[in-house]
Amino acid sequence: MADDPDPPRKFYEFKPNEFEPVNPLVNAPQPTPPIDVHNLLRQANSAKPGGVALPSPSAQTNEVHALLRLNEVRAKIAGLNELKPMEQRPSRRKRDFWFLVISGNFLLVLIAVQAGITNPIVFAPAMAGIGMLTISLYWVMYHIMEDY
Repeated sequence: MADDPDPPRKFYEFKPNEFEPVNPLVNAPQPTPPIDVHNLLRQANSAKPGGVALPSPSAQTNEVHALLRLNEVRAKIAGLNELKPMEQRPSRRKRDFWFLVISGNFLLVLIAVQAGITNPIVFAPAMAGIGMLTISLYWVMYHIMEDY
């Protein structure tokens, strides 16, 4: 029983470009020969490094770079790139703290007054809630949260 012969080797290439390049090509692509394992081994064992050095990006200028430079000059003349000191915005923390303390304590005072001072089962927790709410809001607003 003889093995079937291997099919012929396929060579893959990129398809041709479907657009017309406007800028001139710096390095025109050279057609690459088919890859051979023996050539790769020879290149890997050679002492000199292979490959072509690419030009630096600053050497490759085109009309887009000229337009960007023109835009930068116009913005600099108009003063758009200059930094201005920002005015200090007043903090909302103090306003929010007093709003929450007054409204929360008002609700707890209403509960205490509604139940009457004669009912200690409702009055004592309402008074404790006032102290706990005030201390908790102070701790959260001034020690845990940052200025906003």
